[in-house]
Amino acid sequence: MALDVHEPRHTGRVANTSRGAILLKIRNEFVTQLRFDFAFTVVTESSETRIESPFHLVRPDAHTHVIDPEHPSHPDELLMLHKTDVDADCFVDGSLELRFSNGYTVTVMPDIEFEAWTLTRRNGELAVATPGGGLTTFGPRV
Repeated sequence: MALDVHEPRHTGRVANTSRGAILLKIRNEFVTQLRFDFAFTVVTESSETRIESPFHLVRPDAHTHVIDPEHPSHPDELLMLHKTDVDADCFVDGSLELRFSNGYTVTVMPDIEFEAWTLTRRNGELAVATPGGGLTTFGPRV
């Protein structure tokens, strides 16, 4: 039986990093849609990540842009994230890292006043970066 390389996989708490434990991760999900409104949203076949605070876009050559989702700069580079595979780690400190198969990385740090980002899985799992740092998670719908 062949493994579908686009099959989403989820595991719970798996590692400790300098940003704390990883509470929720996604692996190998295919990006089907990007949305630009007052936030930047990455939609995959099994999840949706909505970024509402400034974030870092790191190119494959390590050049970094700070992107404000309310006034996105470098939209041509953000469009490079479409139709790629993505891995994401949601950290206990409220930070988020999205790593794309084409070498781009998006890093979101917690916002002092607002929810910096929200990750919603199709099964109802939810991770929310809380204002001031930290992460709140909700289990799948039953």
